[in-house]
Amino acid sequence: MSDDQKRNSAFNAAANINVQHAQLQDLSLSAARRLYKGGIQPGDPIRTRVQAQEMLDKIPPSQRAGIDGKSTDVNTQKYLSDKHASHIKPHSKGGSNDPKNIKWENAKDNLARGDKPMTSQEQMRLDAKWHFDNLTGAVKAGVKAAPLGAVIGVVTTAPFSLLTNGLRVVRGEISAQEAAIETLKDTVKGGTVGGVTAFVTTTVAAACPPIAIALTVAAPVLAVAGTAGMVHEFFKILNDHKQTVKIYYESLTQQELERLQAIENELIYEHQKNLEFLAQAQVINQEITNRPIAPGIEGAIERLRESVAIAQSLGLASTDSKFLPDSELLYLPPHS
Repeated sequence: MSDDQKRNSAFNAAANINVQHAQLQDLSLSAARRLYKGGIQPGDPIRTRVQAQEMLDKIPPSQRAGIDGKSTDVNTQKYLSDKHASHIKPHSKGGSNDPKNIKWENAKDNLARGDKPMTSQEQMRLDAKWHFDNLTGAVKAGVKAAPLGAVIGVVTTAPFSLLTNGLRVVRGEISAQEAAIETLKDTVKGGTVGGVTAFVTTTVAAACPPIAIALTVAAPVLAVAGTAGMVHEFFKILNDHKQTVKIYYESLTQQELERLQAIENELIYEHQKNLEFLAQAQVINQEITNRPIAPGIEGAIERLRESVAIAQSLGLASTDSKFLPDSELLYLPPHS
């Protein structure tokens, strides 16, 4: 799997993550009533809109997060379903209904405390529980988002891996079976990258509203980057294929030139040998032609002997020419 494929999978997965946190206008009437009136005794004035928003902000961000207004309302109501707006300083002892004096607490714990002030240990326990609830809610949101990210990663990776490995088959680098295996590996990796990106991005965004806002703002940019990356990757694959084929054919041309050069060198060598042979033959011919001729029969016979000796030195025998004797010439004594 190439770096381009990993980057495109991550960009596209992040661009399709949508995390929102509940706002007052998103909540149903029953949920909003809990924020305005939670913990307030009959006859006391209800909270202002600003205070109601502060009560909403006291809910762990991930527990009031969703993909749209409806889901954020459902998640907020689910979190508040077993909670009381507990006073740090009891209302009966002069504690106010201001959000600063309120913590969301399990109803059973609040009722068990009665009208006693909330101890510092209890406040620390509730603060720790707030962080724990925020973390678990964020992880839960990340797990829900991971499958979508994996699908996006697969869709982003598979076509380009198929194209890349298909061209490798065309070039003869791998077999069709190997191409299928490589494509499957890349697709799994792309899905993993997309799933992990979606999980991490959603988890962080759900736990931290500013990150979610930044992600929402950046989503169009990420989408453009992901799309541009895919277009770039497509043309890069084709260009790499073109360059590889060019190099391949250039290597074939170079091999052919080397082969032709070797043939030419061999022909030149043979030609040189032939020239040397012809030169030697010309010398021998000159020696044969320019031999002194002795007068009489004795001279003729001696000349014949020399000619036969020359022919035999060249590898010729009587079977090669009817003019060559097949036995030793008769020896004639010199004429006195």
